[in-house]
Amino acid sequence: SRPIVCQELLDISTVAIGDKFGNISVLRLPRGADAGSAVDVSGTRALWDSSREDASPKLETLCNYHVGEVVTGMFRGSLVAGGSQSLIYVTVTGRIGALVPFTSRENVEFYTDLEGSMRTDAPRPTGREPQAYRSYYAPIKHIIDGDLCEMFGKLAFEEQKKIAEKLDRNVAEILKKLEDTRNALL
Repeated sequence: SRPIVCQELLDISTVAIGDKFGNISVLRLPRGADAGSAVDVSGTRALWDSSREDASPKLETLCNYHVGEVVTGMFRGSLVAGGSQSLIYVTVTGRIGALVPFTSRENVEFYTDLEGSMRTDAPRPTGREPQAYRSYYAPIKHIIDGDLCEMFGKLAFEEQKKIAEKLDRNVAEILKKLEDTRNALL
C-alpha cells in the first residue's frame, strides 16, 4: 500500500502516480490480468461474496523516480501545439516537471551515457550522489535524470569538453541535443 496523492491513467492497464514521499511511479497490471474482472464496480455483488482468489492483482512497477517534493498533480499532454505528449507534473512548491518518453533507441543511449558521465565526472555542489538521491525511497527504474543531464550546460567548458570526449561527441552536439529535447517539450 502506498499513500497516493495524485494519479493519471495512461491506458486501460497503466497508471502514473505521485505519492506523499515525492516519488513518481508508473504501474501496470501484469500480463494476463483482466482489468475488468478484478473489481466489481457496479456494486451489485455482495461484499461477502468475494473470495481471496479474485482479489485485485498486484501492480508491476515499470518506472520509479524520486522528485524530492510532493507531487500534487499530473496530466498527460503537451505544452506546445503539435508537440509530443509527456507526463507533466506539478509539486507542492510550484515546480513544474515532465517525464518525456523517448521514441528512438539513439536518444535513450545518448542520454543514458550522458547521465552516467555526469554522475561520475561532474562536480557535485552538495556532495550528494545523484543516483542515491533519486532512489531515496525506492530504486530509480527506467528513468533518465533530466535534471542531471541539464547540468551539463552549467559546467565549465573544460569539464564539458572532458565529458564530450568520453561520449565521442563535441560540446556543441551535446548542447544542441539538450536544447532540441527541451524545445520539443516547451
